[in-house]
Amino acid sequence: MAVTLIQAHAMAMILSMMTFGSTGIIIARYGRSLRFGTYKQLLGKAVWFQIHRFFLSISSLLILTGFLFILVWAGGQWVDPQRLGLRLFAHSIMGGTIVCCAMIQIWLTLYRCNPNSRFRFIFDWSHRIVGLLAFILSIPTIFLALSLMRKYHIALVTIISIWAVWIVMVVMICEKIEHKRRVSAAAMANNIQQCDRNQETMNTNIRPDIEAGTHTTVVNQYHNQIKLLLFLIHFIISITLSILLIVFI
Repeated sequence: MAVTLIQAHAMAMILSMMTFGSTGIIIARYGRSLRFGTYKQLLGKAVWFQIHRFFLSISSLLILTGFLFILVWAGGQWVDPQRLGLRLFAHSIMGGTIVCCAMIQIWLTLYRCNPNSRFRFIFDWSHRIVGLLAFILSIPTIFLALSLMRKYHIALVTIISIWAVWIVMVVMICEKIEHKRRVSAAAMANNIQQCDRNQETMNTNIRPDIEAGTHTTVVNQYHNQIKLLLFLIHFIISITLSILLIVFI
């Protein structure tokens, strides 16, 4: 059966946010201390940063591709709420906002300042806020689209509901792990700081380059392995649920 432009649009958007977007955001939030064995870097940059950049680049590309599909299908016309209904109109508004967020993120990452710049916090917060806005909006946007599909309606809503619950569970588990990691790291760091107090005093004004992964961090191997396993499970579950949605669509 031939894939229509609407189906292609749905496939691109589902994969972009449910699989690649969610994984890239979770890695950026909870994976900054990740190591592969003894390696903190991958191709000259921190492991977490390379994974984050790769997944979010694919996500942004899929969002723009999905937008192009629906733009061609609609002939460049915006959704008419009186003819097509308010739910589809709301879906288009939130979807358009997500597309704008994706384009802003691309611009921000291309022109971000050096990690050591005193203006870096502007990029950090704008990048974080725009990314979270797009991800948060993606959940009701997908729900609205699926609510308009009469065929397999219950199955579709059930799948996206399971994914939403899973995201909440992942965040809660990661927060618990991060709390334990910070407690153990603080205790170990206190001992290290006693030995390196003079050197640290000389470098207090230097911001750590978190993208390069060269800053000093105290990492518990157990927590590192748990995070790697959790991120892998999240990716498998997300892509499985995404494929199920695509099959039913």
